Amino acid sequence: MKLTLWGALVGAVMLALAAPAGATTVTGTSFVNSLGSVNPGDPVSNFGAGATGTNVDAFGGGSTFYDYIFSFTLTGTSDVTISTTATANGNYAFTEHYAALFNDSPVSGQLPAGSSLTDTNAPDISLTNTAGLLTLGNNNGGALSTLTLAAGTYYLRLFGLLPGNINSGHALTGISGSLAAVATTPIPAALPLFASALGFFGFMGWRRKSAAA
Repeated sequence: MKLTLWGALVGAVMLALAAPAGATTVTGTSFVNSLGSVNPGDPVSNFGAGATGTNVDAFGGGSTFYDYIFSFTLTGTSDVTISTTATANGNYAFTEHYAALFNDSPVSGQLPAGSSLTDTNAPDISLTNTAGLLTLGNNNGGALSTLTLAAGTYYLRLFGLLPGNINSGHALTGISGSLAAVATTPIPAALPLFASALGFFGFMGWRRKSAAA
């Protein structure tokens, strides 16, 4: 019994020492803004106006954060390109701005951990749970590389940091983005067979020439 208690105490101390000093974990938004269905070849879809989410809330290091989640359903396999923009009031600049795409809801059944954000790598803001994460854009990029996605429902999360505490007057005045889905061009089923046949006849021709020589 004494050994068990001693082991538990040692483990707790080791975890405390391993935790980053001053790390902050906050609960992000639990609201998902639905963009509806997206068909391959549809016109570019613009989104963001009137979206619901966390606009400005306290974060560690004297910063504030924002967090918005959008969902969309692809009706067919598509090459998808997403770009986003976040606008702050006045002349304030974002210190962090990320776009992350998931194939599973980052809030469904995972609150609060699945929806929380942390400054584990202070002063950066990052996800505490990456289950279902397909890609995470570069800091301050706001754009995701073109991805080939199968039909299904996907979740786009936009989050970042503003300098200054919650009383500084810094705020997010707008969040916007565009989504383009282009139908992928399938390879005809007969094309690989045709290429194989060309290769075979080319090889046979080469052998006949070699034999004649």
